[in-house]
Amino acid sequence: MEELIILLCNFGYTKEESKEILNTYPLNACKPETLKKKIEEINMYMEKLGYSKEEVIKMTKSLPAIYGYSIDNIKQKIEDMEKLGYSRAEVIKMTKSQPAIYGYSIDNIKQKIEDMEKLGYSRAEVIKMTKSQPAIYSHSIDNIKQKIEDMEKLGYSRAEVIKMTKSLPAIYSYSIDNIKQKIEDMEKLGYSKEEVIKMTKSLPAIYSYSIDNIKQKIEDMEKLGYSKEEVIKMTKSLPAIYSHSIDNIKQKIEDMEKLGYSKEEVIKMTKSLPAIYSYSIDNIKQKIEDMEKLGYSRAEVIKMTKSLPAIYSYSIDNIKQKIEDMEKLGYSRAEVIKMTKSLPAIYSYSIDNIKQKIEDMEKLGYSRAEVIKMTKSLPAIYSYSIDNIKQKIEDMEKLGYSKEEVIKMTKSLPTIYGLSIDNIKQKIDFYDSIGLHELAINDTKKLMQSVSLSYARYMFYKEKDIEITDKSYNKLFINQKQFQKAYGITKEELLEKYDYQAYIQQKKTQDLGKETLEIQKDTPYIKQTEHAINNQEQMLEQKNQDGVNID
Repeated sequence: MEELIILLCNFGYTKEESKEILNTYPLNACKPETLKKKIEEINMYMEKLGYSKEEVIKMTKSLPAIYGYSIDNIKQKIEDMEKLGYSRAEVIKMTKSQPAIYGYSIDNIKQKIEDMEKLGYSRAEVIKMTKSQPAIYSHSIDNIKQKIEDMEKLGYSRAEVIKMTKSLPAIYSYSIDNIKQKIEDMEKLGYSKEEVIKMTKSLPAIYSYSIDNIKQKIEDMEKLGYSKEEVIKMTKSLPAIYSHSIDNIKQKIEDMEKLGYSKEEVIKMTKSLPAIYSYSIDNIKQKIEDMEKLGYSRAEVIKMTKSLPAIYSYSIDNIKQKIEDMEKLGYSRAEVIKMTKSLPAIYSYSIDNIKQKIEDMEKLGYSRAEVIKMTKSLPAIYSYSIDNIKQKIEDMEKLGYSKEEVIKMTKSLPTIYGLSIDNIKQKIDFYDSIGLHELAINDTKKLMQSVSLSYARYMFYKEKDIEITDKSYNKLFINQKQFQKAYGITKEELLEKYDYQAYIQQKKTQDLGKETLEIQKDTPYIKQTEHAINNQEQMLEQKNQDGVNID
């Protein structure tokens, strides 16, 4: 025995480990001479197979019985595993972490594969899973079934558990208590239980990350410019962020900067589309090239994706299909390209939603051709809800126009739908004040000029005794170069001399004074005074009638 202890110690075991190995059945039943020969042969053969000396030591600590196996048995087990679909190298790798495989009969291994197939895995999937997690062969099928049931109680379906374990077979090695604890830890970070369940369906590997590593990832993301709340929101959408190293994330930001984005823009874009962190920079470059082939410049693609990062998530075939669908509606290819430069979000709308918007606009009083024409000028119409459009019409009616007039005005100037009602009211109030109420109906495009400039020019003309009427109002809207050439005053000088905002403030003050006076008239004192004045006026009138000199 002492000789065997020395042999094992010389190989790399401690004295205590050597004793424990030698006292393990069936080694303790072997004659010293036989066991010595077996140990020497096994160590030599295992190293020949590709195991390191340290790996053999580790394996035999876990499974001392290896020294009781014949070389032929080990060789046969490897061959049998190869027949099942593993490579020799894979068997070696698997047995390093799970030496017990050498102790399982090939019939038991085959049975485990069959049992797993009955649960919903294919044979190829079981082979793949056990390459990653050989310990599956150590779990009884009853324990595996129980784990599935436990996961179902947490909120997963049976099919989801099967799918998750294909990706992370190690789930079968985690206790259900550890899984529950991970969910609780994630809830403390700001996720709901339902959100954790949903995230782990997408990224089961979350169960393999320590909560400290997850917290560290959040802190690292905060240092890049995200808030904790934003990281939580992003990872709900893209749990895979937890699988990316912070160095890889930083590299992606740098790569995007090289394409033409600022760091701040990348941060903003990824808040909207976290999936950018999952796209290779080559795929992003390819998308840009594909968009260029459609008719966009590189700079335009960069600008569009700042507004709609989701473009990077659309396949080029889907983008082409959207263009074709828009052509069928009545737009030319060039018009679709132009429209989407202005409103990239068109690519995010389904063609059915676009058709519905056209139908809704037709119900309001536009023809299909008019809607098409209007949206060429103002693509943003597709981004407005029909309720908001109806509200704008109602607001315009309150300003004194009929629905038919509003429809007529918006045909001429669709931009009205993009202006605030306060902006429109301000302009219309001014034109009403100078007798040009009909201008908005008959020459709607004039509403595009700022009211500040219209006011300044009007006051300029007024000082020069130049009358502005419904026949001469175009003087308010002549080209600025022409105006300056004709009158020798720049736009800046004009706006400074005739300050519209100062005019508005003065008007408000005057209106407030009138309002105050009206309020005062309602007070008892004022009413008494008014009564006294009325009585005095009546007395004077009577004296005058009586021929009394009142001077």
